[in-house]
Amino acid sequence: MEIKKRLVILFCILFFLFIILVVTKIFYKNKFENREAMPVVKEVIVDIKPVFNPLKLDWQESTGSAEFEARDSHGLVAFKNKLWVMGGLNGNCCVQKLGLVDYEKAPHFLDVWSSEDGKIWKLENASAPWGKRRSIQVVEFKNKLFLLGGWGPEIGYKNDIWTSEDGINWKLEKENAEWSKREGHTALVFDNKIWVIGGVTYDSHKLTNDVWSSEDGIFWQKATDNAGFELRWDHVALAFNNKLWVIGGMGFDNKVFNDVWSSEDGIVWKQEVASAPFASRQGGGLVEFENKLWLISRLNADIYGAGVNDVWFSDNGINWQKTETDPEWSGREDVGVAVFKNKIWVVGGMDKDFVWENDVWSSK
Repeated sequence: MEIKKRLVILFCILFFLFIILVVTKIFYKNKFENREAMPVVKEVIVDIKPVFNPLKLDWQESTGSAEFEARDSHGLVAFKNKLWVMGGLNGNCCVQKLGLVDYEKAPHFLDVWSSEDGKIWKLENASAPWGKRRSIQVVEFKNKLFLLGGWGPEIGYKNDIWTSEDGINWKLEKENAEWSKREGHTALVFDNKIWVIGGVTYDSHKLTNDVWSSEDGIFWQKATDNAGFELRWDHVALAFNNKLWVIGGMGFDNKVFNDVWSSEDGIVWKQEVASAPFASRQGGGLVEFENKLWLISRLNADIYGAGVNDVWFSDNGINWQKTETDPEWSGREDVGVAVFKNKIWVVGGMDKDFVWENDVWSSK
């Protein structure tokens, strides 16, 4: 009897343990199933970018004296993750008085420099085959650099076409393009074509307002002989919001413009603004940055020494606002302006006192 009683107790204990085991298994199974059904919360790091306020655009100096000589009328372009400077002239030796420079005696350059950060510059080619020249227009097109026209004391006025796949080695594609020899013209890319607009030939006292385009950069077609705006050179031009834009520039007799024109096809041009709120200007820079047009610096030939360093922006090319603070650099003519690494860069140029510079600035 005692043995039977013990067996019953043992059985009860084992049954109780079995019940506990079953309940525990069911509990944990439901717990893990519910956990798997719950959404997984992951840690997310949000990089909050400050809201860009164009009115507050500010500037910093990358270098006050780059490795290349002071210059203006040079080419400046962003290409293959570098900034490139090429050609131009230094008139510091040849200023007779404000507004009077012996340009034929001024050193002209045929060098090519590059920089990955705007601070340190490397000489890539000391003697490019396109020769010493100013008023260089250089654009990136179909993974190449195209250099078009300009003037040099040894080579004269040019309408040649040069290309480079690396910025260092250059190939002459065409000695004489369909458009006439000139300087002070603009070149830009729009609608999968290169465009050349306006320019001047001093020795024949010829100004132009013609417009040309090319699908390959070598063979050119005339869009119009007369774009409708006054004949000019040292204007700025850019592709923006599916249109070509031309702003400012200079005519003969020291006539300087502050008008704004646009075109959807390069043939028919519309005056968007007859007299913009910014002062008349030539030799400045025009870029697209943060979905806006930016007009930078000028030299007003009406008053020598009146170069200013103002900066203007527009959402539509028609309505313009000035930044609240002017940059620290002095007013510039024939300055290099480009967008690189999400900044606007300003390189060299001739200041309001007719001093040629080799400083480098960037927006911040």
